[in-house]
Amino acid sequence: MPSDPAPDPGSGIDPAPERAHFPATGCDDGRPVGPTPAMDFWQALYARRSVRRFRADPVPRELIDQVLHAGIWAPSSCNYQMWDVVAVDDPALNARLGALSSQMGNAPVNLVVSYAREFSQEGWANVQSASAMIQNMSLAAQVLGLGTFWITQMGEREEVRAIVGLPHDRLVIAVLALGYPKVTPQKGPPRRPLAQVTHYNHYAGRPIPSSLDPADWPSDLLAVYQRARVLNGLRHNKPRPWETRALLDILERFVPHGRAAPAEDAPPAPRWLDVLPCTGILTERMSRERRGFRFDVVERTPDVAAFVSARTRPRAGRHAWPAPDPQRGFGPPPDGAYDVVTCLFRLEDLAPRDRPALLCAMAHWVAPGGRVLLGFVSARSFHGLTESLRRRGGGPKGVEYVLAPDPNIGPFEPLEPRDVERLAAEAGLAVEGRLGRQAVPGREELAFRTRNLSPSSRRLVRAAAALASAAGRLPGLEARRGRFQYLCLRRA
Repeated sequence: MPSDPAPDPGSGIDPAPERAHFPATGCDDGRPVGPTPAMDFWQALYARRSVRRFRADPVPRELIDQVLHAGIWAPSSCNYQMWDVVAVDDPALNARLGALSSQMGNAPVNLVVSYAREFSQEGWANVQSASAMIQNMSLAAQVLGLGTFWITQMGEREEVRAIVGLPHDRLVIAVLALGYPKVTPQKGPPRRPLAQVTHYNHYAGRPIPSSLDPADWPSDLLAVYQRARVLNGLRHNKPRPWETRALLDILERFVPHGRAAPAEDAPPAPRWLDVLPCTGILTERMSRERRGFRFDVVERTPDVAAFVSARTRPRAGRHAWPAPDPQRGFGPPPDGAYDVVTCLFRLEDLAPRDRPALLCAMAHWVAPGGRVLLGFVSARSFHGLTESLRRRGGGPKGVEYVLAPDPNIGPFEPLEPRDVERLAAEAGLAVEGRLGRQAVPGREELAFRTRNLSPSSRRLVRAAAALASAAGRLPGLEARRGRFQYLCLRRA
């Protein structure tokens, strides 16, 4: 066996540093536990994706061990390394985890990451340490040809701990789903520009509000936030069945014509403007149901308008409100050009000071005799109660998780119907028809909203809703107390 080369006296470098710092017997020496495929670090970093659909193929434990080994070489607070990971590859156990949260039912392996409860609590250093471990494992999985999904919505974390047998002194931090990707996004979501999120020596930007109150949000910051949310992570959102049914009801009631696309020799199609559609989920469905109209959208930013436009066939025209961007050809909608103007569940995220301006603008955009369809969540409905229960029950919190249609992105507050009608009248719009829907939440929505609650909490909520559903069938209750309220307005 060749001996180590003699050190160069002038270099100051030990040619075999592992000898000087070799760990004590029984400790991990930081050598890979298996073959290490070659991959450039930057390639691994920028190619990693969150995988939501996995193949059913089992993952060899040798590969699982390699992923875990990368995890334990993450930094930890004070180098305590008080983490424990349970790799669950037993289908029966994974089925029990999947019953707590559907996100844990997608992959053949769930890595349950925990940290000692009583260690490094100051500054959430325990959570930081475990998070560093998860990031290491995510990158290692990418290099090994595996996919991962970082799960924070686990349902009741104490039940997760009990299922995998972790002692009480271990706090479950998160779960990392692991497996062979069935579908891997080829292009990562756009990132916020570096200049917007980094600062040297002193913060130089404006903070995005964390409040749920629309009054706390300047219009331009709401535009920045919604652009980031729509472009960076909402492409997988699908319409909710209960919201789609309500949408189809208002189309049938207020715009029953225009189902078929016009013939080639027909006059120009009537025009439809959808206002602040944000994710474009409802815009897409309306354009499919009413092909006889030519659709346009008006949005806060050119990027979100383009995102929504791409969901319609043919692509919708794009316009700006409240701030045009002439350099990008992003101007306001033409006055009096639209037979139908829709604004569905978007007044709720506007600051009260901005709502009159939007209603006045819609009154200008609609043609004389045209219709404005306004949808909003009523403050007289069950919405406030369910939202307070969500916050009290330890469910997802923050401006991105407010219980609202479509899903709403940003701040949100339900509206008093009489206030909405007053603002409409002040804008010169007369009420021609009203429609209320969803006096109580339906079974589909309850199953969706409670999917990450504990089984006992799910049973309690669903039993209460079953009792309330009988009252929901009382005549006139939807019109007065329905969560979804729709107004058909005509320009006077």
